[in-house]
Amino acid sequence: MGNRDTYKSDVKKYNFAKKTVVPFVKSRFNFKRKDIISMPDVPFLLICNHVTNLDMVWVGDSIDKHLYFVSSEHVVRGGLGGKIINSYFRPIVREKGTVGLNTVVEMKKHLQAGHNVGLFAEGVRSADGLSNKIVPSTAAVVKKLGFTLVTFKIHGGFLTSPRWASDIRKGEITAELVHIYSPEDLKNMSADELDKAINEDIFEDAYEFNRDRKIAYKSRKAAEGIEYELVVCPKCGKFATIHSKKNQFFCDCGLKGMYNEFGILSGEDFDFEKIPEWDSWQKEEIAALPAFEEEIELVSHPDQVMKEITKGHSETVVSEGKLSLSNKTLSVGDKKIALTDIRGYDIFFHGYLLISTKDKKYYEISNPKCKYPGYLYKLLMDKYIPKSTN
Repeated sequence: MGNRDTYKSDVKKYNFAKKTVVPFVKSRFNFKRKDIISMPDVPFLLICNHVTNLDMVWVGDSIDKHLYFVSSEHVVRGGLGGKIINSYFRPIVREKGTVGLNTVVEMKKHLQAGHNVGLFAEGVRSADGLSNKIVPSTAAVVKKLGFTLVTFKIHGGFLTSPRWASDIRKGEITAELVHIYSPEDLKNMSADELDKAINEDIFEDAYEFNRDRKIAYKSRKAAEGIEYELVVCPKCGKFATIHSKKNQFFCDCGLKGMYNEFGILSGEDFDFEKIPEWDSWQKEEIAALPAFEEEIELVSHPDQVMKEITKGHSETVVSEGKLSLSNKTLSVGDKKIALTDIRGYDIFFHGYLLISTKDKKYYEISNPKCKYPGYLYKLLMDKYIPKSTN
C-alpha cells in the first residue's frame, strides 16, 4: 500500500480508463454528469448505493479524486471484464457472503497511506428498485477507521439495468454527493446513529424518483429474466414456475402479466403494480413455511456446476448434476453441504449462488447455459438456515 510508484501507476491507469473506456460506457448506459464534484483533500471513505454492475464507473466519473473500490470476488474473476477491472481499478477484493475482516484491513491500509476508498455497503445490488440496508457492521467499522466519510447516491440505475434482466434499458442514470462527515462528526455519533444516517443518505426508491420525471427505460425484452426475481406465483403459490418473453411474463397455471418501460407491472390474477410489492408478499409466503421435522426437498434445478474458488481466484469443479435445496442440506450432484455448515451465502448476476462454509471453503454454483432463480434459494435459505450459523 505504501509503495508510491505502485500508487502512481494505479492512478495513471485509472485516469486512462476514465478518458478512454468510460466515455463509451457512459454513452451505452446514458449516464448524465453535469460538473465534476470536488472532493475533500484528505483521505476519505465513500459509501454509495449499489444498483448496477458498473457503479464504480458512475462514481469515478463524477468526482475529481482517485478511488480504490471494494469489489466482490466474482467481478474480478469474470473473464475479460474482470481482467480490465482488476488492471485499471485494482480493487480491494471481498468474497460475497463472508465476514470480510481482510477487506477491512485492506481498506485501513489504503486510507492510512493517504488513498481514498469506495464502498457499496449494501453488499448486493438492489433487485426490486429499493435500496437494501447496509451490512450491519458497516457503521462500527467506519467509526473505528476514523477517516472522513462521504455518502453518494446513484439514480436510475435499477431501471436501466435490473439485476434480473439480460439487457440495458437506455433511460438515464445520474449521481450526486449527499453528505460529508468529518472525523469529528463520526466521533460524536453512535454506531446506531451513523448506521441510520448512512442508510437514509444512500436510500433510493427507483419508482418514487422517477414518478414525476417519467423517464422511459425502453426495451424490446423488458420482462425477460423477471422470473429470477418473481419466484413465487400469487395465483398457484408454486415456486419457480414463472417464465418471460419480450415484455410479458406468465406462469404454468395461466397467470399473465406485463412489465412496462417505467417498471410497472400489470395483469390478471395479481394486484401488484411494483416489484417491491410482489417481493414483500413472496418473502412473507416463504417465511410462513412450516419447520419440517423430516428432510424435504424444497426446490431443485438440473445441470448445475459447483466450483470451489480459491484465494487466487482459480476455479476447481467439485461436482456436477442436479442442484437441490432441502430444509437441511444444499447439494449439487454428489456433493452435499449441511445448512448448519454454511457460514455465508449470496447471489450474483441473475441469481447464481455463492456459498462460504465454516471450514473456510468458498463455492460458486452456476451454469450459464441452464440458469436458475438463485434468489429463490436465498430466500429459502434465509428461512431454514439457523440464524446462529448465518
